Amino acid sequence: MTESPRQVQTGTVGATPILVDVTSLGSAVAVSVQLTSNYVLANPRPPGFPFRPSMTGADTPHVDYPRTLTNGTVVSFLKCEADALIAAGAATLA
Repeated sequence: MTESPRQVQTGTVGATPILVDVTSLGSAVAVSVQLTSNYVLANPRPPGFPFRPSMTGADTPHVDYPRTLTNGTVVSFLKCEADALIAAGAATLA
């Protein structure tokens, strides 16, 4: 039996919501992408969604929501968030 996708919104690119499938975060790895559009992080972050790999070890109020990551930024996300950004045409693999 396969599980249905569990989608959470981690932010927006323009008017497009970035919906991330968090069905299996247990084996998630960091993936670096270069943003091709501005990415506005969700405010607040979805409950239970882990810290982004590029933003660990920093004071949360200064690196997480509300924040806009600008076009051209290279940042690491969990694979599920990177995949959602790439699928939305808002990022490419770095």
